[in-house]
Order: sequence, then structure tokens, then C-alpha cells
Amino acid sequence: MFDLENLDKTEHYKIPENYFDELPGRVMQNIKREQQHKRTVITSAVAAVAVLAIALGIFFTVSAPNEGTAVTQVQPATASVSEEEALETVAADYYSEELAMMDYYLYAY
Repeated sequence: MFDLENLDKTEHYKIPENYFDELPGRVMQNIKREQQHKRTVITSAVAAVAVLAIALGIFFTVSAPNEGTAVTQVQPATASVSEEEALETVAADYYSEELAMMDYYLYAY
């Protein structure tokens, strides 16, 4: 075993001057730096989620059909049309589609 009494008593490591006096300040700087980094990451994540939520809200608002507006826009246009004119228009559209389909089947083959 080692004989501890006969070991060399010289100091092999030197501590810089004022090391322990400055140590608490350096530790606090590191802690503040880490806290600022965490705040930056959290702030960035919150901002990204907010932008995503706004983008999705705009997308679904613009792409969704707005039924209330369509009814409001149609009502003034149909208010001045009589029942006879409306029936003639529907009949004309129906018969023109029927004739188009007949032409397609007659002349397509």
C-alpha cells in the first residue's frame, strides 16, 4: 500500500487569483444566460403557434362557403322576378340540358 506520510507535499495545481471571489458572479451569469435562452425558445414557440393558428383561421375562413352572404345576395335579385319568369327560366335550362344530352348520345357514336 501507499505510505501517505512519505508523499511529496508540494501543490501540483494552482488556483487563479480571486477565483473563489469571482465564482458566484460567473455562476449567476451562466444561470441568467440559460434562463434567457429558455425564454427565447419559449417565446419563439409561442410565436410559431400563434402564426399557425392565425394562418389556419384565415385559411378556413376564406375557403369555407359563406351561406349567409349567398342568401343575402340572391334575395334582392329574385325579389323582382315573377313566378312565371322563374318557371320559364328553370324549364329552359332543364330542356336545354336534355337536348344537349340527347345530342351527345345521338352524335357521339
